[in-house]
Amino acid sequence: MSTTTHHRTDAQAIVEAWASAYNDQDFDRFGTLYADDVPYTCAAFGLAFTGRDAFVAHVKEYAGAVPDRKMTIQRIIADGDAIAVEFAFAGTSSGVHPALPPKGEPVRTTFCTVLTLRDGKIASQTDYVGGQ
Repeated sequence: MSTTTHHRTDAQAIVEAWASAYNDQDFDRFGTLYADDVPYTCAAFGLAFTGRDAFVAHVKEYAGAVPDRKMTIQRIIADGDAIAVEFAFAGTSSGVHPALPPKGEPVRTTFCTVLTLRDGKIASQTDYVGGQ
């Protein structure tokens, strides 16, 4: 197997595990994919966290705002230890987050997430958000 194919296979497996844990709302499994000291940023929403526990707590909180949320992977691009994931996000607002539509209204957007790996774990994550 070529190195390029090997990296793509590894990236595919990591991204599939990541999306599956997120969609299943399995926060423990989701957390095991991250390094303890992972930095997370999403400049569009002014979010920045350092550490797996802080980031997973944020994901849990957001799960309450869009409880039926699902991400659908559209494209994965891998280069060494960097992975870019383009995905669609869809769900229904619970009405608890002021930046989201009223309760019962759809929430749809696109994201591009850039993951950096270290020792088989996600060592950093940066999210770039599209429009609704």
